Amino acid sequence: MRVGFNIVRSSMKKLPASLGRLAIAPTLVAAIGSLALISVGSILALQFYSSTQLVGNLGSRLVARNLQILELALSRHLDAAVAQADFVGKALRDGRFEIGDDNGFPEFVAGTLASAPQISGIIVATADNKAVWAARTQSGAVPQPQWVDFTNDAPTMAIAAETKTHKFPYWGAPAYVETIQQSVLNYRVPLWQGDDYQGFIAIGIGTTALSALASEFSEPPYSTIFMLHGRDHVLAEPGRNRDGQDLSSAQPLLPVSESPNPILSTLADAVPFSRAGLVAPEDSRLSQLASQGEDFLVITKTLTGYGTPSPVIGAYSSMRAVDQPLRLLQHSLLAGFLLLLLSTGLAVLLSRVISRPIRRSSREAAKIATLDFDRFDPVSGSFLREVDDLARSFNVMLEGVKSFGRYVPRGLVRRLIQEHRVGAGSEERDLTVMFTDIAGFTATCEGMSAGEVADFINRHLTLVADCIESEGGTIDKYIGDAVMAFWGAPDHVDDAPARACRAALAIRAAIFRDNEARVAEGNPAVRMRIGIHRGPLIVGDIGAPQRINYTVVGDVVNAAQRLEGLGKEIDPRADVIVLTSAETIRGTEFERNATHEGCHAVKGKQQQLDVYRL
Repeated sequence: MRVGFNIVRSSMKKLPASLGRLAIAPTLVAAIGSLALISVGSILALQFYSSTQLVGNLGSRLVARNLQILELALSRHLDAAVAQADFVGKALRDGRFEIGDDNGFPEFVAGTLASAPQISGIIVATADNKAVWAARTQSGAVPQPQWVDFTNDAPTMAIAAETKTHKFPYWGAPAYVETIQQSVLNYRVPLWQGDDYQGFIAIGIGTTALSALASEFSEPPYSTIFMLHGRDHVLAEPGRNRDGQDLSSAQPLLPVSESPNPILSTLADAVPFSRAGLVAPEDSRLSQLASQGEDFLVITKTLTGYGTPSPVIGAYSSMRAVDQPLRLLQHSLLAGFLLLLLSTGLAVLLSRVISRPIRRSSREAAKIATLDFDRFDPVSGSFLREVDDLARSFNVMLEGVKSFGRYVPRGLVRRLIQEHRVGAGSEERDLTVMFTDIAGFTATCEGMSAGEVADFINRHLTLVADCIESEGGTIDKYIGDAVMAFWGAPDHVDDAPARACRAALAIRAAIFRDNEARVAEGNPAVRMRIGIHRGPLIVGDIGAPQRINYTVVGDVVNAAQRLEGLGKEIDPRADVIVLTSAETIRGTEFERNATHEGCHAVKGKQQQLDVYRL
């Protein structure tokens, strides 16, 4: 590293003085003078912000007011069913009529229906499956009802059976009524006298009337009203006047996803909407969705007290309509901003000219910090004298860094920096060490030129290094055609032995693939030995002050090297042989499939090694 900086220093002495360039000081003065125009921009920005807040506040109030009106109208519409059910029930409780009475009671029921145009039909049933049923025709007339036996009418029998399980009035599930060809929301009142079940009252509100209500309050593109049952089915939307065209008893309400309205059918894709000043009223939700190439603002609110799931009222508006006041405001401010842009154009141009090479230098310096030596780009010059000198000096420094960056173990240095271990000295750790070597290297290289030998070694070491680094290993050094690597430092890993074994098997597979290509080209196959051992080692900064290596020392290193060499004794003809010690393979997923080669004495160790072959 010190040599590289000396190169930079000596090269700087050769740079000629820059002449004919503008000085940075007066240029910056001119640019700073232009910043006075920021005051104008600040005023315009403040005006725009305050106006936006005002428009958003007014928009929020308008949305809240419209939603309140719609909620009140729908509540009155639905409450009519409750009121008429209570009216009929009170007439029965007061003794004006007896349930099942044929004398005047059907006319009373018909009159009740006629007085409430919101209601589509009414049923008053007895406990013995007799009912008087009145329904409004499509023209709005109410025919004279009669008592009928509904024993064979499965839908009515189902309503009777369910209502009998309730003690108090409730909203039942929506149902499709074939005779009026539309779906209805129905309010049911069980009739009890003490513990004696007398029958029930069911009042239906047709979704056609609800759709008419939605049409009445809609004002596209500013606001289109819709109503949902829960959030999955459509109750009403403008234009749906004949529900029976696509509904049935099995499907009384149309799923939202199947609505012919493209906005409702994509309602599930709506995302929360947030804009300064525009807020949703209490208990409601604002969202935004895109449909048919246009954005829409959607507001929904759930109404409680009308059954489960609760109905949802909502409205959607075209964002073009919502943003119209803002667009008018933007147009009014556009002239002021154009003047501001014209007045600040010179300042922007000068600042870019000044800052471009500085920013470029900063980016390239960041690459040095991350040791990305291969991605250096020269910094462009400038007509400003000081900035041009900076760029030229930086480019010379980059060339110097590139010249010695090839010899820096960048992966190791990055991890040392990440671990905050630069200059931390050495320590003892439990590591796993690997040695690789080419068997019969001399014979393999026989007949090659020096350049061919170098190319062969570089290709081989690249294959090995890729497999080691993909498993998080640290390459300690290259020794000719041999590689020494270790796991467990500088990164702490819990599965270092398994990583080393996986790397060895990956090397084995890579050598086999490479040998296929070599043999096909008429070259001899490469044979290789790999040894792996684990144990306590000293790892860290080893060496003299003027030359320090991050390496490992200890008996484990020697044992790993001896295991590699032992391969030529155990199977001298193997293409690739991987030997590990029992300490290494024990507890890994490779232990079960490894071959036990027995205990072997190795040079330099008194105790024999228990050897396994992957």
